[in-house]
Amino acid sequence: MTMEMTDDEGRPDDGRRGRDGLTLDPVDEGFPDPTAGMVLHRVLASSARTFLLNDMGDELVDDDRRCATVGALNVLMRPRPLWAQSAAEEMDETQRRPTPAERIHQSRVALRRIRSNLRTFRLLLDPAWGTTLRAELAWYGGRLGVVRDLHIIEAMIAEKGPPVIGPEQTGRLESVVTARMEAAMADIAAERGGARRFQLTEQMMVLWEGPAFKAKASRPAADVLPQMLHRAWHDLRGATRTARRKPTDDNLHKVRIRVKDFRYGCNTVALVEGGPARKAARSAEQLQVKLGDLHDALHSIDWLRSVVVERPDLADAVADLVTVQQRAAKDARKGWKGDLKVIEKRWKRWQG
Repeated sequence: MTMEMTDDEGRPDDGRRGRDGLTLDPVDEGFPDPTAGMVLHRVLASSARTFLLNDMGDELVDDDRRCATVGALNVLMRPRPLWAQSAAEEMDETQRRPTPAERIHQSRVALRRIRSNLRTFRLLLDPAWGTTLRAELAWYGGRLGVVRDLHIIEAMIAEKGPPVIGPEQTGRLESVVTARMEAAMADIAAERGGARRFQLTEQMMVLWEGPAFKAKASRPAADVLPQMLHRAWHDLRGATRTARRKPTDDNLHKVRIRVKDFRYGCNTVALVEGGPARKAARSAEQLQVKLGDLHDALHSIDWLRSVVVERPDLADAVADLVTVQQRAAKDARKGWKGDLKVIEKRWKRWQG
């Protein structure tokens, strides 16, 4: 039995009605496969929207106007199972977050995703433009990272401080975090009103409207994007070979960087490859999280030790928390090789 699809008002839904109830041309079930440029554009546009919504103060971008292009594209591409099934979910994920901490996090994730895709699929774009934009994204992401790190340290002290160093010393450490947080937020507010940040907003608009792609971007996405992902895989393999021989914190940090590139690349390719790419992305995310916990623990140790320079009265409390975080770092180092083997297994199964 065939079930007839209807719209919100019970009318037959033949794919001709857009976001605002406007009548569109019937959707062609034989719509050609998306090009590499179309797929990459959608990923970059979604991340740019996430960034703009979450990195504003009290001013929001014109959401209706900015999402019109992607919204119309999603409607037209609806029959494509892999290309469009997750379109609504992706747009939901780009909403402005309710708290400053969450907005900082979402902004940084968006910047990382853009940087990673610009690097992995750089052969589709003007190399000079892409390299320059990646540098600017790294600059602003670093500024946001100062606040994000303080949020993580703040949560660590609130959770581990009372049972380890007592409420009084915890409160003193929290006052140091608060002071540094206020200073970091003031710096970001100043950057948001500056010329360099304004130029970054203009580049976000370029990503939204569509960057100038090379001719190769007009080829089918399924033929082009998976091939380009191999570079990210080789970069990850190179970093992991070094880390296996010498698992220093610096080498594991390099693995973390490369596994993020691989993960985001897999997520992009998954729009045309589906399940195998998504499984590889999920396994990469698991290793990324583990190495992220290691990075956070190590950073917190450095930060705690820096506090003693200006607050010698907190030396004993800092020493106790450093011991706790050293144990956390030791735990985070465990099992990364096993997680890497899962990635390798899924990659080999996917590539045949």
